[in-house]
Amino acid sequence: MSEKEKVAADKLTEIDNVFLDKFKGKTDVTVEKIEFEMSRSKYYIDADEDDIATAAQRVYEKLQVINSEYLKAFEVLLSFVFALIGYMVPIWLLYFQKKMRQMEMEDEVMQFQTIILMLMRIERVNVEIILEWLERYSNIFKEPISKCVNNYEAGAWEALEEMKNDVTYQQFIRIIESLQAAVEKIPIRDAFDELDSERDYYQAKRQESNERLIQRKAMIGKVIGFAPMVCLFVGYLIIPLVYIGLTSMTSSFNSLSV
Repeated sequence: MSEKEKVAADKLTEIDNVFLDKFKGKTDVTVEKIEFEMSRSKYYIDADEDDIATAAQRVYEKLQVINSEYLKAFEVLLSFVFALIGYMVPIWLLYFQKKMRQMEMEDEVMQFQTIILMLMRIERVNVEIILEWLERYSNIFKEPISKCVNNYEAGAWEALEEMKNDVTYQQFIRIIESLQAAVEKIPIRDAFDELDSERDYYQAKRQESNERLIQRKAMIGKVIGFAPMVCLFVGYLIIPLVYIGLTSMTSSFNSLSV
C-alpha cells in the first residue's frame, strides 16, 4: 500500500475498533444493530445506506472472530507446564550450584592434601605453619581457616575444634582431626600417615567422575547434533508420507462406500 492508502486503512481500523469495543462479548448482536449504531454515530453521518451496510458487515465478521475466541485446553496445559518450569528453575539452579560447590570443595581439599604432603616432610613444621599455608591457598574454606589462625594462640585444640564445628565437608573434617592429633605432640608425619593413600583414592574417584561427566556431555552433544537431521527427516518425509497415506485410504473408503 501507498502511504495514503495506509493512513486510510489505519483510520478505518480505528473506527471499526470503536464499534468492536462496544459490542464485544455480546453474542446476540446482529448486523441490523450494528447498522443502527453506525447510523447514529459521528463517523457515518454523511455515509449512505450501502456504505453503512458494508461497514456493518465487516464489523460483524470481525466481532464473530473475537467472540469465538476462548481459552483452549492446550493453552491451559502449556500455562501449567511453564508455571512448573518457572517454579522449578530456582531449585534446579540450587542443585547445580550445590554440585559445583561440592566439586570445588573436593578440588580444594585435594590441594590441601598436596600442601600437607609437602610440608609434613620438612623439619620444624608445626600445625600453625600448616594452617597459615592452607589459609593462603584456600577459597571455599578461607573464612573458617582464617578464624582458626586468629584464635590459635588462645588455644590450639579449641580453635581447631571450633573450625571443625563450622564446616560440614567430611574430608576436610578428617584433615582437621589429623591436625588436632598433631597438636597433641604426635609427629605430623604420623598424624597424616594415611594421607597418601587417601589422596590417591580421591584422585581416582574424581577421575572416574570426570570421565562419566565427559561421556554424559558427549551424549548430550550427539543428541543436539543429530536433532536437526531427525526433525528434518520426520517433518519432511515421514509426516507427509503418513498424511498422504491416510488421505488416500480415506478417499478409497469413501469411494467404496459410494
